[in-house]
Amino acid sequence: MTMQAEARGLQGLISTPEVYISSAPFRSEVREKAKGSALRITQKKRTRTFIRDIGPWFVFFFAIYIVLMLKVITFPSLSDNIFFGVYSFLITSFILSRFVLSYMQKPIALSTTYEPSVTFVVPAKNEEENIAETIRRFANVDYPREKLEVILINDGSTDETLPAMWQTADEICDKVARIEIVEWDRNKGKRHGMAAGALKAKNDIVIFVDSDSFLEVDCVKHLTKYFADPDVGAVSGHTDVYNRNTNLLTQMQSVRYYLSFKVYKAAESVFGFVTCCPGCCSAYRRSYLMEFIHEWLDQKFLGEKCTFGDDRSLTNYMIRKYRAVYSEEAKAHTIVPDTFTTYLRQQQRWKKSWIRETFIAATFMWKKSPLAALSFYSYMFLTFASPIVFVRAMIWLPITTNTLPLVYLFGLFIMLFVHGVFYRLHVGRKHWFLAICSFWFNTIILMWQLPWALVTIRDSRWGTR
Repeated sequence: MTMQAEARGLQGLISTPEVYISSAPFRSEVREKAKGSALRITQKKRTRTFIRDIGPWFVFFFAIYIVLMLKVITFPSLSDNIFFGVYSFLITSFILSRFVLSYMQKPIALSTTYEPSVTFVVPAKNEEENIAETIRRFANVDYPREKLEVILINDGSTDETLPAMWQTADEICDKVARIEIVEWDRNKGKRHGMAAGALKAKNDIVIFVDSDSFLEVDCVKHLTKYFADPDVGAVSGHTDVYNRNTNLLTQMQSVRYYLSFKVYKAAESVFGFVTCCPGCCSAYRRSYLMEFIHEWLDQKFLGEKCTFGDDRSLTNYMIRKYRAVYSEEAKAHTIVPDTFTTYLRQQQRWKKSWIRETFIAATFMWKKSPLAALSFYSYMFLTFASPIVFVRAMIWLPITTNTLPLVYLFGLFIMLFVHGVFYRLHVGRKHWFLAICSFWFNTIILMWQLPWALVTIRDSRWGTR
């Protein structure tokens, strides 16, 4: 009996594979279920990818649709007042047109035959922490060594800026054709430093770089390629914020910087009239610069010598006769204010220079293309009208009609939301909502700096240097 039982057990073990073989339909069913599960997972991934890629675009255009519908709904109430009706129409048209125009501005290809010589000009005062890195970046640019010149101006620094200049110049002397350091015992101002550098430059293109700004490797070649067009006198690079992660204030400035360049300068570039090539990183054709460098250096406004707004003023002189464009690929980084007090002073100074140079540009911009002129004068009107519209919507109407300014606030929010979604589309998820916060902060909180800047326009105590 025992042997028979063992035989049956052995037979069972031997027949086991036959059982599995006979279960092939079961295995097929398992495989089909696995395939179905993998297909569902793949479909879910595709759906998530589609939503991630297409979703923000849908939100972007839907937000624009809401803006337009809001204007259609509120237009009858605004048609009774020409001033506010015109403002409402212009503000919507202007902002939406910036996004359209920014997509029309396309980069040009690198030239294989045009490669002008370049001079970097860096005025500096008390920049011991950053000047060395600024200078080192010049040695790393992707450009022929024999076509690079560096001119550094120590504008009466009282810290270790000058020793840092000499030390770093010694480090990179074999990577550029020429370096010159100009030493001033007393502070003369950024404008004098820029002019001195331009006058001493021996090369075709002058690239002004702030003493706390850092160029990317391929920045120079993307700046210079635009000068193959003889009508181009100046090129603005694209500047991002280097210290963006310091705090909330620098993060908001980072978002605002990106949108200011990517949307607004790109839109101006379509017409060839970028109204401000910033000191962070901008290039000028030296031969054109020499036509007005002394007039710019001695510029006066309302009888006072101009000591702020040097970059906007220099651009203004250039676009009277030549074109100024924006290069998205010419990237640089700059350090922005990380305290509220410093930021307020910077913005106040910028608004004063904006007022001065806008009034000056208004005297000749009408001679340019009709669309460029319309864009310029519309923005001029909108900027000065904004505080009036704000007071009417947020204070006057609530008091006189006993109503809340919900429509105004919603319209403002949705326009800022469009900026945020645009940032999300081009940069990514991180900090995109700060675009709304940043533009809200500058539109509402700092709006009151504009009237004050107008009142104190002759006060030059808040000069750049």
